[in-house]
Order: sequence, then C-alpha cells, then structure tokens
Amino acid sequence: MKLCLFLLFAGLMDAVLTNLGITFGLIEEGNPIMRLAIEKSWVIFYMIKICLPLALIGLYWLRPLIGWRRILLVSTCVIYFSVLCYHILWILLYMNHFPI
Repeated sequence: MKLCLFLLFAGLMDAVLTNLGITFGLIEEGNPIMRLAIEKSWVIFYMIKICLPLALIGLYWLRPLIGWRRILLVSTCVIYFSVLCYHILWILLYMNHFPI
C-alpha cells in the first residue's frame, strides 16, 4: 500500500511540476499521450495523473500486489522517482541560471 501511496504522491508532484515547467516555458512534455491531454485541457492531464494511481489503489484492495504485479509496481515507482529527480534537476538549473 505504501508504494501505491507513493505513486499517487509522485504523480501529483509530477503533474504540478510539469504544469509549472510548461507554463514558464522551461520544459516540454516528453510523453506524447500526456502532451495530447495537456493540449486538450490541464484538467484532463490532472485527472489522468490522479485517477490512474487511485485505480491502482482500488486494485490493491481487490487483489494483493504480489509476484509480477508487485515487480511492475516497484518498477513504476522507480521510474516516477527518476522523473521527480529530473524535475529537481531542471528546477536547480533554472535557479542557478537566474540567481535571486
């Protein structure tokens, strides 16, 4: 369950940081599906980022995430952690480029 909650938190953080980065022209969305969602509406983008982890939490209650399902969950968490590290990197680069 902790991994599911991390995934929800990481998805929300990714959505907020992506929104800020795109709004300020610092980054572009690399995922073509999410880019399409952003072009349609930021609401759609946020709904995807929130609903997918919530669906995973719902599945967790129906069936324990063991075996290959747990491996996929851990892999997804590792990928999201690396995405958050990428966001931290561009934020630090931006802050160093424009000192306060």
